[in-house]
Amino acid sequence: MGTQFDQLTGQFLRAVRDAGGGLAAVCDACVRVLPVRRAAIVLHEIDAGMQPWCASDDFADQVERAQATVGEGPAVSASAHGTPVTIADFTSVYERWPGFAEALAGVAVSGSLFAVPLRLGPLPLGAMDLYRDTAGRPGPRLLAAALHIADLVTASLVLASGDEARQWAQPLSSRWIHQAAAMTSGELGIDIADAYARLRGYAFINSLSLVEVAHRVVERELRIEPV
Repeated sequence: MGTQFDQLTGQFLRAVRDAGGGLAAVCDACVRVLPVRRAAIVLHEIDAGMQPWCASDDFADQVERAQATVGEGPAVSASAHGTPVTIADFTSVYERWPGFAEALAGVAVSGSLFAVPLRLGPLPLGAMDLYRDTAGRPGPRLLAAALHIADLVTASLVLASGDEARQWAQPLSSRWIHQAAAMTSGELGIDIADAYARLRGYAFINSLSLVEVAHRVVERELRIEPV
């Protein structure tokens, strides 16, 4: 098993380098070295909750934005509890995460997804979401490989410095959310945690993603009104 993990480490690191390095390349590398269709990385941000930092395609990006908007879903649960969480069939999200399911109402979902936590000891950092076209739970080999890659991603997040750290920098969409929350907090005279909640609530009620709402607030196209 050690040799297999060593080989997987080499394959993954080469795939990340070939894809240009940095966090965005990690999602592409996951798809290259694991039997999955798409991948995404979501990180836990103070007050803002789970936010997408990269996704390998538009479908994964829509699913991750839905989780970020409502604050629930497999990645949120995996990060909070420190254990992998599986959606064996996307139709099952209606029972487990009704808000997440409602946020996905306009997305043609299919297949399965499993979320692997990213943790530094007891500290939750986020999760890695891996998607497959077929329904069902990941087998023990795939799950073991995914957990190993999650450890590599966590180490890269913690150890990155200099030019490498800039490649792992916060995406623009996440910066919009933080800026919009700060603007809303100042304009309404509420604390920052409440400002994030107000942005998320506006997004959910109006069937928008949190990123869309934040961008409009930052561009002064939208102002969150006091209750």
